[in-house]
Amino acid sequence: MSVAAVPVKLFAVIRQRRAARPKRSLADWIALTIAHGLSIMVVSGLVYVTYFVQMTSYDDFRKCNKNSTITRFEWVLGFRPAEVCGR
Repeated sequence: MSVAAVPVKLFAVIRQRRAARPKRSLADWIALTIAHGLSIMVVSGLVYVTYFVQMTSYDDFRKCNKNSTITRFEWVLGFRPAEVCGR
């Protein structure tokens, strides 16, 4: 098989696979777009809430331990000191 025939054969296979699938209607595209948007919103909301909770607990820790050298990055990764605030 020549080098020029490879892309032609590849595109023929792609065309056959696309023809085998049923076409999606406009309602299907709208439903998929809405579902995609909602899933992105849910995941980004969970990421934001997780970040907010982590940073709030870090700020509370820093209020009690002003001379600690732990960074925000270490805190988020879970490297937390054994001592807690003296409450």
